[in-house]
Amino acid sequence: MAKTKATKPIGASGHKAPAGNSQLQEKLTNKTEAVRRALAKLGHRAMPTEIQVFIKANFDVDMTTKVISVYKSKLVKESGKKGKPGQKPVVAEVVLVTAPQRVIHESISFKDLRTVKEIRNRLGPARMRELIELMGD
Repeated sequence: MAKTKATKPIGASGHKAPAGNSQLQEKLTNKTEAVRRALAKLGHRAMPTEIQVFIKANFDVDMTTKVISVYKSKLVKESGKKGKPGQKPVVAEVVLVTAPQRVIHESISFKDLRTVKEIRNRLGPARMRELIELMGD
């Protein structure tokens, strides 16, 4: 990997040096930092050619668009931001299954008694006796 061409600072501050075209050029530690700063300024959707122009103008570093693309994808992935939206995930439907009612053979609930009373009212006392005799056998 080629070393970055960073300008040497003039003065005690150590971060910025005047360039020949009256712009301030910043000192870089590496090319990743140049891409990181370009993305911070231009946004994570900036194209590699835009980033290339920004880096050349602000840091006087020559980088190919392929190298910028690799650094950009790595940095965007680390930051958690997404580039272009992809396919949306499939959401599974939740199906609630109710458990069957518990059958207790030892006891009779009030609900059971109400049901028997409703049946008796519909059938009448004589037919209810026939039903009980039929079920008892």
